[in-house]
Amino acid sequence: MSLAIRSATLRATLVGHNRRVSSVAVTPDGRFALSGSLDKTARLWDLPAGDCLKVLEGHTREVNAVALTPDGRVALCATGEMMSDESVTRVWDLQAGKVLRDLAGHAGEVSAVALHASRRLVATGGVDAMARLFDLDSGQQRSVLEGHTGWIRAVAFTPDGERVLTGSMDGRLRIWDTASARTLHVLEAHPGGVHAVAVSPDGRQALSGGRDTHLRLWDIVAGRVTRTFEGHGESVRAVAWSADGRGALSGSQDKTLRLWDVASGRSLWTETVTGWALSVALSADARWAVVGTYDRKVLLYELDFGPGGR
Repeated sequence: MSLAIRSATLRATLVGHNRRVSSVAVTPDGRFALSGSLDKTARLWDLPAGDCLKVLEGHTREVNAVALTPDGRVALCATGEMMSDESVTRVWDLQAGKVLRDLAGHAGEVSAVALHASRRLVATGGVDAMARLFDLDSGQQRSVLEGHTGWIRAVAFTPDGERVLTGSMDGRLRIWDTASARTLHVLEAHPGGVHAVAVSPDGRQALSGGRDTHLRLWDIVAGRVTRTFEGHGESVRAVAWSADGRGALSGSQDKTLRLWDVASGRSLWTETVTGWALSVALSADARWAVVGTYDRKVLLYELDFGPGGR
């Protein structure tokens, strides 16, 4: 049965950031969201209430990317702040509102972060064209992933944590083995650069978005493209999968959101927003979509797929 959506309703506009919202993350149950901004803060939101529960302050540089543990207790904020001449990703205890540790190593700004919660593994990507793997609990660096020739804008783990994907402004996706730090595939993905990458729930496919306005669907095992999704008019800045692997949400500099049926490549729903859609996230049941925009907003949409739609 093909995917279909009955309605998509803007339920809340969460305000508080005073510069663009570069990244959003949401807990699987859709209760909490985390947003990171160029205003040098991250904010934890109670989505049902629409309230800001905590502001993570003290960053000296922009928060470029965020990640959140499934229980909503620990946050990661990728920044350009320096420690001993290395840029850091900050690990926060959200209940206490304090920094637990810094993950240091990059020679320039850290622009992407991903978390594999059960493996306690963190991946970061930076302006220095390097990706790095860290132990979440100790903060120790496990490995450096070298091979890109441009700024790494996106990182994503496979669900089993055995692979990590990196997307770079060199136009390539790389698929790495996390144990050996070896490159498994180099994929010519998007001319002009890769802005976003997300892995399917079964770990066999990935979606990437790029400066060429397209989304591409990849077979991770074979290392090849299987479909190109067309519809956006400018750079695709963000993408997220639904938990059942049937749908995906994308955001673009053309100021639109699109919901896609992955099996057919059809665009099911398009929404125009007032600023570039820079970041997107979906709750596990795909009921809630969280969007971060260039014009400082966090948007909360309720999606209704109707009977048999998911």
